[in-house]
Amino acid sequence: MIIKPCNKTIGAMISGIDLVSFDDSEFAQIYQAFLKYKVIFFRDQFLSPESQLKLAARFGELEAPHPFFPHVSTHPQVSEIETTPGNPPGTSYWHTDMTWQPAPPKCSVLCAQHLPDEGGDTIWVSMEEVYASLPEKLKRQLDGKTTTHAVHGFAGSRFDELNNKGESRVDNISRDIQAVHHPIVVKHPETGNPSLYLNEQFTQQVDDKGLEEEGVTLANLFTYSHNEAFQVRFRWETGSVAIWDNRCTQHFAVTDYGDKPRKLHRVVVKGSEPQAYIPK
Repeated sequence: MIIKPCNKTIGAMISGIDLVSFDDSEFAQIYQAFLKYKVIFFRDQFLSPESQLKLAARFGELEAPHPFFPHVSTHPQVSEIETTPGNPPGTSYWHTDMTWQPAPPKCSVLCAQHLPDEGGDTIWVSMEEVYASLPEKLKRQLDGKTTTHAVHGFAGSRFDELNNKGESRVDNISRDIQAVHHPIVVKHPETGNPSLYLNEQFTQQVDDKGLEEEGVTLANLFTYSHNEAFQVRFRWETGSVAIWDNRCTQHFAVTDYGDKPRKLHRVVVKGSEPQAYIPK
């Protein structure tokens, strides 16, 4: 197995491994790379839904089927992220998966099924590096503060549809999903490292209005989180697999391919409730 870092801050390409059949020792190396590099990439894997589920289950208990995404008919925990002619992707936002849950996912496993000839890259950013880059005064201002996260990024999207009463499916489901409050700075449950924990798609507001009076806004914090120095951009190929740590990253889907056919399968692993980082 060869593990090659993509850059100095985030991402590694792993080769010389078959994700369908590997032993415990090889998985231990993969897992340590996952923790260290935050997103790991593989080529030429061509996983079946069963194999993808088995791989994801090595990382932990699997999430229930996504409430909005379509899925493989025989495997509801395998979401389909698909573009077809006449069904282009919608507006893309930087996000951390499903932070509208009390316990957002630990990680995701994404496998490319088919792709356009060009375009459709995905970009990840290390939110640990983002936090480390913040001015010390701002870090102190964020100590112990929280933000509100909610499902508001799917209404009107291509994953939405209207029923015979003209009601949004997303809105109807969302009524039963209560907003949650997460720390702005969280402690990684395994490494102990601090991360800035918010995102454009699901973070609605800063809960402490005193922060805004001090000039600390979500827009300002989002600007910090888009720093290209802490990013890695991945060019998908059929059979490519990406596995990322959802607890300390954000990602962004580049939608520069129109409605050319593109399909990826995603399986998500359950996480734990984010805990606030307390500086020493």
